[in-house]
Amino acid sequence: MDLAREYVERLSARIEVEAAVVVGSVARGDFNVWSDVDVIVVAEALPARTPDRLALLLQDAPPRVQPIGFSQSELEEAKRRSNRLVLEAIEHGVVLTGEAVLARLAVRGPTLSS
Repeated sequence: MDLAREYVERLSARIEVEAAVVVGSVARGDFNVWSDVDVIVVAEALPARTPDRLALLLQDAPPRVQPIGFSQSELEEAKRRSNRLVLEAIEHGVVLTGEAVLARLAVRGPTLSS
């Protein structure tokens, strides 16, 4: 969790991060020594082109941190399409920042337990 927090702090110095949520095995507590730290980042300033977006998100990422970036509209669309990662973030994610963004998303439609 500390790696994820440090990463989000560094990223926030470069772009406005609206929300950040740890998902996957680290959030569930069933991680092991080889697990990545999956972090969903919600920011409007993310580049549209995938290579540019990945370059921005990975620029200050420590080893083992795997960021996944969405704008708010992309996040809402991913939820509408039942994206498992986004549904997991709503149900079991550990919110590092932007609780309101995830709370709004959680009240809009189906979740993993629906």
